[in-house]
Amino acid sequence: MSETESTNNLSILVTAVMLPTGAIEIITNSFRLDEKIKYLREAYDDDFKLKANAAVKIVGYMLV
Repeated sequence: MSETESTNNLSILVTAVMLPTGAIEIITNSFRLDEKIKYLREAYDDDFKLKANAAVKIVGYMLV
């Protein structure tokens, strides 16, 4: 999704995050999606790794 696109028509963001243990955490957001997407873009690099801990990585996401 580009920064100019709006999430007004979206209702849920589902993110799958692999933790350092190898476990995958599923996170569901349904409120303030624009803010959550902004956070994810700032906190994760282009390879979807958390800037503060590269052992944490987004392995999947879905906007519905």
